[in-house]
Amino acid sequence: MDRQQCHTCEMLKEYYALKFNQFVLAGRYNSTSHPGQGAEEEELISLKDEALEALTALMRHAKVCYGLEDVENEVKGAAA
Repeated sequence: MDRQQCHTCEMLKEYYALKFNQFVLAGRYNSTSHPGQGAEEEELISLKDEALEALTALMRHAKVCYGLEDVENEVKGAAA
């Protein structure tokens, strides 16, 4: 499959953008409306973790989709 048309890449990009935007909006809301409340801080941490997990999934897929995983392994093998 042509990597520029990879449906999985596009879906993971959209999912990451969604999770990142949720995190940013929650951070803005908490900083202006309710600074220092425990429940909101826990929710913010949870949203941050979800965004990082989405980014990790995107990067993991992109390594395979773009063929970077093989290049990385070759570079590590040559350096050893």
